[in-house]
Amino acid sequence: TMLALIVFLLTTTTLKHGLNPSSCDAFAGLGMILCGRLGKLEKGCEMAKAAELIAEQPGMRRITSNTIFVTQSFCYHWTEPLQDTVTPLLEGCQKGLEIGDTDSACSCLVVRSYCLYFTGRPLKSIQEELEASIEVMTQLRQDARKMRIVILLATVKKLRGIDTEAGDEKMDSLLATAAATGNFSLAAFVNSMKLEVFVIFQQWEEAIELVQKSGNIRLALTSAFNTVRYTFLQTLTYFKAAQSASGKKRKQMKKCGTATLKVIQGWAKNGNVNVVHYLRILEAELDFLQGN
Repeated sequence: TMLALIVFLLTTTTLKHGLNPSSCDAFAGLGMILCGRLGKLEKGCEMAKAAELIAEQPGMRRITSNTIFVTQSFCYHWTEPLQDTVTPLLEGCQKGLEIGDTDSACSCLVVRSYCLYFTGRPLKSIQEELEASIEVMTQLRQDARKMRIVILLATVKKLRGIDTEAGDEKMDSLLATAAATGNFSLAAFVNSMKLEVFVIFQQWEEAIELVQKSGNIRLALTSAFNTVRYTFLQTLTYFKAAQSASGKKRKQMKKCGTATLKVIQGWAKNGNVNVVHYLRILEAELDFLQGN
């Protein structure tokens, strides 16, 4: 893709001509590609650490927040506990606000919010923080990033039984906007969080319908932890659909689930500590499906 070409060009330029603020983008971006696209987790995190070391050099202050955003959002969660990204992302937000880099600051805030949800923080406290974040992003005119927060807030409120109809309408409206504008990334965020609700409420028919209609969401969620979470929920949905089906459909659902299970097994083999408990759940579901 164009992103990969730009990253490789920046990296080559840095190696040839020396360090500059774009060098942080180069090595952080390379780390993201190595982790998310190529599955080279250890090497990817090494590139992320190189980017952070460059950001500490004199004259690099303006790139600090964005470097933290990329490394913490797209690299470190592949090998380190997701909980460890929460504090650095808050620091990245604060540093971005200090230097006027509101784009990177709000990007850090968005990812941190999702990490709080994925690490199991109490929903009430998450809702309060999300509502405060929306106010900040409204003041900073960060509409695109605010939309990601709105998606998560609607999900959290749905799980708490608050304004459920309004939340459903908002999610449907965002999906319509995504379809009209060709924004596959927005659609992926909405559908991934809708799947969260379906799985938690054990609405398996709705879940499998969403999985089958929404396409390859992992491509749109890039290297973020959202893609890991979605893959787990997707696999679980396939196995649950197989358990309640028979004949050809049962075989098809099991095949699909086994294929995505192999993706998670590959992540675990490469050192992703955040998928170990997911893997245990899915292997137990597969054993049950096979009558073991």
